[in-house]
Amino acid sequence: MADMVSTLEELNKEVGVVGSLVVTPDGMVVASALGPDLDDETVAALASNAIIAAKRSMTTLGDSNCYRFVLTAMYGKMVFEDIGIAYLVVVTHQNISLGQTQIAIKGAAYKIRHRRVD
Repeated sequence: MADMVSTLEELNKEVGVVGSLVVTPDGMVVASALGPDLDDETVAALASNAIIAAKRSMTTLGDSNCYRFVLTAMYGKMVFEDIGIAYLVVVTHQNISLGQTQIAIKGAAYKIRHRRVD
């Protein structure tokens, strides 16, 4: 898990990223590197509700796949990346352009998804 946290901490160095965590669809925090202004359990609960709603909406539209989505709010964005049995959730500033940041998020998701336990 230390390697997962270090991957999240590295991701947090990207411009506009406020914090990141890995959370299961039911809201369990697997690993977290959120800033002091964000509470793990609160962000995980919000993330869980967003994941469930997105999956339900996709199923209603006839597609059960929901690999990546962005929730945009007045004060920031949350980027959700499916990494298998959990989601990488990245909190960013509201006005950030996600182009370059999305590349870093995909890289972090790949590292977490394919990590090796020694």
